[in-house]
Amino acid sequence: MVDAKYEIENIVLSVTYEDTEFDLERLADILEAARYDPEVFPGIAYKSVDPTASFLIFASGKMNCVGARSLDDAENAIEKLTEELRKSRVEIEKEPEVKVQNMVASFDFEREFDLERIARNFRNTEYEPEVFPGLVFRLDEPKVVILLFVSGKGVCAGAKREEDVRKAGTRLTEIIEQQLP
Repeated sequence: MVDAKYEIENIVLSVTYEDTEFDLERLADILEAARYDPEVFPGIAYKSVDPTASFLIFASGKMNCVGARSLDDAENAIEKLTEELRKSRVEIEKEPEVKVQNMVASFDFEREFDLERIARNFRNTEYEPEVFPGLVFRLDEPKVVILLFVSGKGVCAGAKREEDVRKAGTRLTEIIEQQLP
């Protein structure tokens, strides 16, 4: 059995600055290339360049960070933004609480799949090729969803740690090879 190759494509994190409120008008002026149109969306859209990550910033002191391809990149982008806010005299007393909400990874299982056969043999799947060409495979441990394609490629969503992505690839390979040699 060969472990599936994977690559992290996106990490989604929530960022909470406790006891902090942001003046979005002021922040939009401070942050270079920030987009703020309260008539359209109640937050600021901001993109950091190095490392690459995008943020949605809300007046409540909460943010979403998306688009980083590693946890280190996401944490570095959050640190840089926090420093930039502090330099601009935004009162931030504590380090933000950062929580991974979702990791998305691409898989290469290096084999083709008979999706119809998998759908018939496993109850935790959904496959409607007329609607979507991939099979949805739900794992309980780790609790993730993997989209499988005939080509042997896949997409994993719902992981909170990179270890969960690796385990999901190994677990799915084991399940399929045990039941459908």
